[in-house]
Amino acid sequence: MRKTFDAELQELNAEMIDMAAAAEDVIDVVTASLSASDRDAAKAAIDMTRSMDQMERDIENRCLRLLLQQQPVARDLRTISAALKMVTDLQRIGDQCANIAEISLLLDSQTGSQAMKDIRAMSQKAGVMVKRAIFAYANRDTGAAHAVVDLDDEVDRLFSAVKGELVELIVQNREEADQAIDLIIIAKYLERIADHAVNIAQWAIYCVTGELVG
Repeated sequence: MRKTFDAELQELNAEMIDMAAAAEDVIDVVTASLSASDRDAAKAAIDMTRSMDQMERDIENRCLRLLLQQQPVARDLRTISAALKMVTDLQRIGDQCANIAEISLLLDSQTGSQAMKDIRAMSQKAGVMVKRAIFAYANRDTGAAHAVVDLDDEVDRLFSAVKGELVELIVQNREEADQAIDLIIIAKYLERIADHAVNIAQWAIYCVTGELVG
C-alpha cells in the first residue's frame, strides 16, 4: 500500500513540475511579446494558457484521490495540501499572463519608454521568481524559497516606479491616458504573478518544515 502511495506522490510531483514548466513557458512568451511588441507571441501566450486548465483539474483529482483512498501521515498531508494551494497559484499565473497578452495586443509600440523598460524588467523578475519557487518545491530547498520571498521587494519597487511615471503621464497628456492605464494594469498583473510566486515558495517551505511563513 505504501509503495502505491509513494508512486502516486511521485506522479503528483511530476504533474506539479509539468504545470510549473507550462507557467514558466507562458511567462517567457509574454515577456518576449512585451519586449518586441510581438503580436504573434501574445496570441501564442493566450493559446498556451488553455492547457493549464486541464492540468489543474488533473492535479486536484489526484490530490483528492490520495486524501480519500490512502491514509497519509503528517508529512504527506503537507505535500498534498501544499500542492492543492500551489496549483491554484499556477493557474492564476496562467490567467494573468493571458490577460497581459490580451492587453498587449491593444497597445501601440512603446518599446523605448522608461515605463515599458520597467515593465519588461518586472516580467523578467517575476519569471525568475516563479522558476525559483518551483525549483524550491521540487528540491525541498528552503533557502531557494526564502530567496524568492526576498525578490518580491524588487518587483514591488518597479511597480511603484511604473505607476508613478504613468500617473504623471496621464496628468500631463490626457491623450495618452488610455494606453497609460493599460500599462498600469499590465504592471499590476505582473506584481500579482510575483505574489503568486511568493505563495508557491511559502508552500514549498511548509512542505519541509510544517510552518507557514508570511
